[in-house]
Amino acid sequence: MDNLLTVKEVAALLRVSAQTLYKMLEQGGIPAVKVGSQWRFEQDKVRAWLEAQRANPNGTPGDPTLSER
Repeated sequence: MDNLLTVKEVAALLRVSAQTLYKMLEQGGIPAVKVGSQWRFEQDKVRAWLEAQRANPNGTPGDPTLSER
């Protein structure tokens, strides 16, 4: 479980506000899982998602790297 990140940690990593990150979650734009009522992010999946964003900044609807909720 050491590889699970919180909203605060991922927001800091991406240099966005927690509010922006929640919007991304609502849109299915970043891989995350809910643990109880809180969101958690697997560090490896967030890094892979970030690399995919660099390769394709506009994203492609239906792209499996964009959401794994």
